[in-house]
This record gives sequence, structure tokens and C-alpha cells, in this order.
Amino acid sequence: MRIWARLGLGVAALALLGAGALYGASEWVIRRSHAAPLAPIAVPHDAAALAEGARLATLTGCKSCHGDGKGAVWTPVDWREGQVAPPPIARSAARYSDAELARLIRQGVTKEGRTVFIMPAWSMTYLADDDVGRIIAWVRSLRPAPEDVQATTWFGPVGRWKILTGATRPSVVAEPHGMAKRPADSGWYWTQVLCSECHALTEARAHDGNSVPPLAPMAASYAPADFQRLLHEGVGAGGRYIGFMGTIVKENLHALGPGEVDAVQRYLRGVSARR
Repeated sequence: MRIWARLGLGVAALALLGAGALYGASEWVIRRSHAAPLAPIAVPHDAAALAEGARLATLTGCKSCHGDGKGAVWTPVDWREGQVAPPPIARSAARYSDAELARLIRQGVTKEGRTVFIMPAWSMTYLADDDVGRIIAWVRSLRPAPEDVQATTWFGPVGRWKILTGATRPSVVAEPHGMAKRPADSGWYWTQVLCSECHALTEARAHDGNSVPPLAPMAASYAPADFQRLLHEGVGAGGRYIGFMGTIVKENLHALGPGEVDAVQRYLRGVSARR
């Protein structure tokens, strides 16, 4: 009987040791500091810039992820995984300068120099300076409200293991890739900002356990009217169901203008033709 008790105590001690190691190692990843210098950003204040900032916040998922700015809870509380709760934007942004907000958006680095997780800075890093300024103008127009979600993001043991193994990707980007202004021929630009989080150009990619088709040959296979319908209504060619992509279109991509959709398809057709 004593042997079994000792074995039980030994197993419990090993479990506690493992849990402590998991917590300590994952906490180091979460809390480590990242060298990401601040750069000045011009934030416009005119009505047109504010309206465009609101549209960009729709396109890039700021509104859908953050509950239209009021915060959201993506996942139910699960002691194993944790909880994903994007914060209310106005309350969170109030303690950030404009330059710090620009760094958070494009490099995934907080005011304290830590990385965030899940927020897709690896695609937002391609945002041009002028578009980042417009998004910040929209952010500054928001006000805290009593109905703001107060839940916070935290990680359970499985969530922390995913951080350690890279299954949950840190958002930090060492160097931003944005240019000064959005290019006039915006096909490449919108592809990088809006599509590269999930899709590769010429190869299928696994994303969240799903096989995601390559962008270039897919876009080349669509007639222009069908491609417009795909990105404005979330309906594939022939009325085909397109799964989660349909949700992304309805929440975000529907805000693309017809000319922008055409530019994206022209760019992707060019990539496909050069293969």
C-alpha cells in the first residue's frame, strides 16, 4: 500500500513539475520583449478619411473580430484551451499613442513591447502608412460604452502548449512592409493585406486544419462577374458553397469596391499566367 501511495505522490509531483515547466516556458514566450522601434504616423481628421478608415476597419477584420469595436468573446471558457476575447477598441486604444497603435496593427507588438497572438499582423504589415492613419482615425472616433465586453484573453494548458509548439502563432513582425501610400493599381496590395493570412499564391495551404486553395489559379478560373459575386456575396461559381470563406466575405470582404475586385483578379491572373 505504501508503494502505491509513493508512486501516486511521485506521479503527482511529476505532473506538477511538468505543469510548472509548461507555464514558465509559455509565460516567457508571452511576456518576452520585442525590439520594434516606433515610427511617426500621420493621422487625418477629415470626414472622408474617417469614412475610409471605417471601411478599412471592416475589410481588415477590426470590426468583426472586436465586436464592431465593443469587444467580443470568440470562444467559451475552457480550462484546457483558455479564452479568446478581443478587447473593446476604444478602451484599449486610449492608453496608446498613434505611433504605438500603428506598431500594434502592423507589427503585432503591444505598448509594453510584447507580442499579441491571433491578431493577423503578418498580413496587416503590408498596410500603407496612409491606410494605417485612416484606421487610427476611425479608432479615435470610438468611445467606451457601458456594453463593452470586459472579458480578457487567457491561455489554459493546451493553449499554452500550442504557443510553445507554434500551433498558435505569435503576431510579432520584425519589420513592417508597408509603403507610404496605397498604390493606384491595388491588386497586389489588397491580395497581401486581405488574402495572404489564409492563402498562398500558387500552392494549396493548410490553415486551421483546412486545405485552402491557391489564389492565382482559383481567381483565373472565374469569369469577372462570378469573381465579383464571390467577393461581394460569398457565393462560388455555379452557386457553390465556399465554407468559412463565405463568412469572411459577409463580414469583411464585401466592402471592396468593384474596381478593387477587378484589380485583385487582374493581378492574380497575371501571377497564374507567369507560372
